[in-house]
Amino acid sequence: MNQYLEISFQAVVLFPFVVAVFTLPYIAYNYHKYGSVLSLKVILVYSFIFYILCMYCLVILPLPSPEKAATLHSHKMQLEPFLFVKDILKRSHIIKSQPKTWLTLVLNKAFLVNILNLFLAIPFGMYLRYYFKRPFFQTVLFSFLLSLFFEITQLTGLYFIYPGSYRLFDVDDLIVNTFGGFLGYILMGPLMLLLPSRDELDEISYRRGVEVSLMRRFIAFLFDMFFVGIMTILCEFLLRNFTLLSSFEIAVLAYFSVFPILFKGKTFGKFITSTAIFSIEGGRPPFYAYFLRYLLFFGVYFFIPIHLRRILENFILMNEDPSKDMAYATIELLTALLYFLFLLMAIIKSARHRSLFYERCSKTVIHSTVKEI
Repeated sequence: MNQYLEISFQAVVLFPFVVAVFTLPYIAYNYHKYGSVLSLKVILVYSFIFYILCMYCLVILPLPSPEKAATLHSHKMQLEPFLFVKDILKRSHIIKSQPKTWLTLVLNKAFLVNILNLFLAIPFGMYLRYYFKRPFFQTVLFSFLLSLFFEITQLTGLYFIYPGSYRLFDVDDLIVNTFGGFLGYILMGPLMLLLPSRDELDEISYRRGVEVSLMRRFIAFLFDMFFVGIMTILCEFLLRNFTLLSSFEIAVLAYFSVFPILFKGKTFGKFITSTAIFSIEGGRPPFYAYFLRYLLFFGVYFFIPIHLRRILENFILMNEDPSKDMAYATIELLTALLYFLFLLMAIIKSARHRSLFYERCSKTVIHSTVKEI
């Protein structure tokens, strides 16, 4: 039991790293399809990931030590179906006249290992039926294939990393795990009467996706800045006489001015999050509105603060009077505080779906392209 707890703890340690890799694609998929990320769906998906990770660790770990691995030269298989029944009976010590001995039927290692395999596969069938909406036949098939994947992994010594199998390929595990998936499907039936259906969750997601949330805008901005970063590197390569900041400025204005014109108000980030830039009056804005919108946005929130800070730093470096150092440092600090206060106000207004100055000046607004069902 301590071994199982230790392996489960290893799954807990690995979980944040798996989540870190999975999160951005998952968020992008939800925003592109539904226009929102529903918290209940996040809980379901991440609990499923954690469950699969625990299952994988329990089946694969612990790995053999180097000394043990050096002795592995064969691939072991147990191909007799239902041998576990004989094993359970063999390990139990039942005496008909002594009822206490009947407990040995369930309190022996063979029974406990197989019941663990059964319970390990039950949630898989439940997830497939409830969240992934798989029918009965597919649930049983996928339960079998998952078990087969684990058994082949063991048989091949972690896909030939080891010269032999460090665990037994057991056909009984295929039977028990597949039956566990079957039981999970059956048990999920009554529970679905108490839970919102997957279709209801999707409907809520679509309804929320009609509005453009602050998080949705932020995710679109992150993807856009990723592509801007690529363009900045290309500019640095092609325009060797330009500074990194100049290359970045060129990439920003080119990206946010040209792409919305070519793709009907969408950048790559807006395409991923199913949003687009529209005129305040409706329809597509004139081509110069995109340039004006992002010139004001990056100019006020990024370029002006950077150049202003450079000017202040130059004053400090040119200053020869030590008594003025504190004054210049105070001015720089107050300027930074005012900037962050201004930025915070913009974030609050955006979260409350209020138009910002660059949207009013360019007469543009971001709308969702997801249609409510």
